[in-house]
Parts: sequence; C-alpha cells; structure tokens
Amino acid sequence: MLNIESYKRREIALILLNITVLAALFIVHIVFLFQIGPPSKLLLLTLALRFIILIFELLWIQKLDREVSLSVINLHTHLSIWLNITFAFTASVFGGTADSHYSVLMIIPIIQAAYHFNLAKTLGIVALTIILTFIEIWIYFYRKPPIDYSELFEAATVSLIFFVVGFVVWLLVGNLREEETKLKESLTALRETQNKLLAEEKFAAIGQLSSAIAHEIRNPVAMIASSLEMVSKQAENSPLRAEMFDIAAQESKRLETLTDDFLTFARTKEPEIKDQNVFETLEYVASLAKARLSEKEIEIKILCEKDLTARFDASQIRQALLNLVLNAADASAQNGIIKIGGEAENGFFKLFVENNGEAIPEEIVQKIFEPFFTAKAKGTGLGLSIVRKIARSHQGEIRLAKNENGCVRFEMKLPD
Repeated sequence: MLNIESYKRREIALILLNITVLAALFIVHIVFLFQIGPPSKLLLLTLALRFIILIFELLWIQKLDREVSLSVINLHTHLSIWLNITFAFTASVFGGTADSHYSVLMIIPIIQAAYHFNLAKTLGIVALTIILTFIEIWIYFYRKPPIDYSELFEAATVSLIFFVVGFVVWLLVGNLREEETKLKESLTALRETQNKLLAEEKFAAIGQLSSAIAHEIRNPVAMIASSLEMVSKQAENSPLRAEMFDIAAQESKRLETLTDDFLTFARTKEPEIKDQNVFETLEYVASLAKARLSEKEIEIKILCEKDLTARFDASQIRQALLNLVLNAADASAQNGIIKIGGEAENGFFKLFVENNGEAIPEEIVQKIFEPFFTAKAKGTGLGLSIVRKIARSHQGEIRLAKNENGCVRFEMKLPD
C-alpha cells in the first residue's frame, strides 16, 4: 500500500535536488565563460523550460491527497524519469562544448529508477544514460571534428560512476525497504499484543469490579434477608421484631447509598467548566456539612480569599469537596477542626481539606483511592475514587499532601 505522505516527501526532495543541480551547473557555466563560452539560446531555453516544468511538478506533488490512484503515481514516476533523461541529454547537446558536463544531470533519473524499480529496470535506465552520454559526445564531434579521444575516456569514467550510483542506491533502498517491512511487522505485532493486553485488562477490571460490587451488596442483602426471616418467626408485639425491622431498614439505606455511590462513580459526566467564585463554593460545601459536623461538635474553617475565581464545574467540585469533608469528619475526634480552602498557584488553583485527626496508616495510604476499598465499618469505598475521577475529568489530580498526627490534608490541584 502506497504511503502518499512518504511519496510526496521523497518526490519533493528529488525535485529540489534537481533544481539545485540545475542552478549549480548554470552558475559553473557562467563562472567558466572564458573557457567554454556563453550558453547558447537553445540551452537557455531548455533550462528555463525545465525549471518551469519542475515548479509545476512541485506544486502538483504538494496538492496530492490520499485518494490519488496508484496508476496516477506510476504514470508520474515514469514520466518524471523520462523527462529528466530527455532534459539531461538535450542540455548536454546544447551545452556548447564536449566537456560542458550537463550530462551529470543523468544522475537524477538514475536515483529515481533505483528507488522505484527493480535491479533489472534500474540497470536498464543506467545503460540508457550511458548510451546517451556517448551519443552526446558523438554528436558534438560530428559537428566539430576531429574527435578528441580523451573525451571518450571521460565519458567512460562518467558511465562507470552512473553504474556505481545506480547499483549502490538500489542496494541501499532495498535494505531500507526490508528494514521498513520488518519494522511494520514488528509494529503490527506490537499493536496486536497491546490490544490483547488491553482487552485482558478490561476483562480483569470488569471481573474485579463485579466481584467488589457483589461483595458489597451481599452483606446488606444477607442482613436484610436474615432480619426479615427472624421477624417472621416473632410475635407481633415482640421487641426483637422491632429491632430486626430497624436493622433491615438500616441495611436497606446502606444498600441505597452503595447504589448511589456506584452510579455516581460509573456515570460521572463531562464537566461544564465555567468561571466560579471559589470562596462561595467552599462556603456552600461548609453549609451542607454543618449538620453532620455538629454531631461531633466539629468546627469548620474556610481559608480562601473572597474574590478568588477559577474555572470548574461547580456541581462536581462541590460533590468532591463534600466527600472529602465528610471523610475528614469521620477521621476527626470530638471537638475537632476541619479546614477547607483554595489558593492560586502558577496557572493552577488548589483546593484542600484538612483535619486534625490521626495520621492514616501507611498500609492504607497505598489503597485509599482504589474503588471499594474502605477502612470504615459501613463505608462503600467509593468516596475518594469519585473525588479522583472528578479531579481527572477536570485535567487535575487529587493527592494526600500531608499525613501526620494532627494534620491530614488532601489537595486537589486543577488547571485555572
């Protein structure tokens, strides 16, 4: 399959090389006017015409798209080689002297042939350029006898160079193609392996998630089932009956909370990012948490400039901060203090929640952001996972910034 971008780069490079060689030969001709005389009008016309054709060819190559057919590319390749051969021969004939050296332009079609054709065709092009080189010498001395045999010797030397260039370039291109084929095969194998690993990872993740969900749901369902079974065996006025109903209600609420947390974790939508007042967001979260904090007489402090603004989804960030505050409340002692705040930091803004409880044990720290991992007796293990998912959906991150007795601090760093 043709790589059109690679073809365009290669052909543009050859056209620019052609133009450069043309310009260099013409400059050399001008510099040595005293030796070889001024260029003929036919030579100037040939050079000008070839230059115009090369410019149009360059513009055409640049406009090629992926839909171009292989037959068009093959036609261009053959036409370009024959034009280069024809021009090189014509320029040599009109060069004005036997040693004008315009035949060096034959190198360009030889390089093209070595890249596009097999060895037989390449050597055929080389043979043609060699024959034309000798014909050009014969034409010159036919017009201006007698023949100078040193020019024939020079033509033979140039012909040897043509052969070496053609063979070496064909050999190098062949090696490059083999290496390119091997590289493509390796990349294909690597992609297949990568896809297999991704598929296996997805299945493993689904299995792990399903197992965790089943484990978390099984406990409250089992408690509800056993409580209701015990209720069925009790008299209507039995105190144990009321107790079992209460347990069933609590476990039902736990099951509802687990389901809500899982849906939140699974369905976190793309954030609607807008300019928001950070202080007002923190104040709203603090007001939501006050009822829960009052149970342990925990004080909450807001540390943020009142005019600080940033771009984020207010609803999602409130949810993330509320999860962090409620976790902090669970970790705080009676009459504890929770600090929530925000500050700008070099193109980012940072939100934090800090409590003065005990440090999180090191063996737990490594797992706190994993789904369904919890150290609480009745936790779902999704709170911090939801926070991390929200942070990442904002192109940010959440981390445990400080973890020591008297200062446990979570920071969420988001782009401003």
